[in-house]
Amino acid sequence: MLRVLTFNIQYGEPVPACSPAAVAALADGRGGSVGSGLRSARVLARAISALGVDVVGMQEVDRGKMRSHGVDQLDVVAQECRMTPLFAQTRRRYGNGLLTRLPVKRARVLRLVGRRTPFIHDGRRGDFLSELKRRRINGWRLKWPDRRACLYAQLDGPEGPLVVGVAHLSTVRDVARRQFRDVLTGFDKFAPGIPAVLIGDMNLRIEHVEEELEKRNNRRGTPGSRFEILHRGNGSPSWAPIIQIDHVVGRGFVGVSSTVMQMPVSDHAAVVVELGQSGDEGEGNPHGQK
Repeated sequence: MLRVLTFNIQYGEPVPACSPAAVAALADGRGGSVGSGLRSARVLARAISALGVDVVGMQEVDRGKMRSHGVDQLDVVAQECRMTPLFAQTRRRYGNGLLTRLPVKRARVLRLVGRRTPFIHDGRRGDFLSELKRRRINGWRLKWPDRRACLYAQLDGPEGPLVVGVAHLSTVRDVARRQFRDVLTGFDKFAPGIPAVLIGDMNLRIEHVEEELEKRNNRRGTPGSRFEILHRGNGSPSWAPIIQIDHVVGRGFVGVSSTVMQMPVSDHAAVVVELGQSGDEGEGNPHGQK
């Protein structure tokens, strides 16, 4: 059994004071304020440590940025959980973190292709300059391109080798869908045929993930190469979840259970999934639902 956590920590930003997590902390005598900087990182680290997971995938991790008071959030969590940390920087002192109790054999970072222009239009294809020449500029907006990446790690699991990928994809849907496809292809190049799990903030709703997996799986007839959804459950915003954009998909695994929980920090809920390999005997749920 493999116990995995994916969590967009939003650089340790405390949840609103009126949220259930903040109210519960006050009722338990832990104080109503998470604070910031080192205090926030320690609260986050203790919350993750209490979950007893084997692998942690974190997005929006600060490592020495001013807004986090210079704290290395990945290092604080790694020390508290006694895990090996890996990091994929997407901006200066910021990116995706992977922590694990399992032996790490190798790792790599895949830089994902983003947008070439800061101008986007959600309902129209084409580029801004072409539309400008046609004097069709209504509906266009400015959104500066950001850098995205997927961090892969091959681990020695209790039942053999496995690969975990941690990704944080674009907030522009068409770009995120293309990046999602590229990330899945990256598993085939990094460790073909090995059981694999992709976790992270995909900025895609569940129906978009379903569509992308269906298209991919229809092109690949071999059962062992098919990625399946291993978790379903809304987690954003964390204090009143109405959508799911944090996902767990995998090949060679079945979802035994999954839990969505609000943490003391972040506008995302944390997702904890228990996985069994496809060959395991016993109960398993391919969609990770309780």
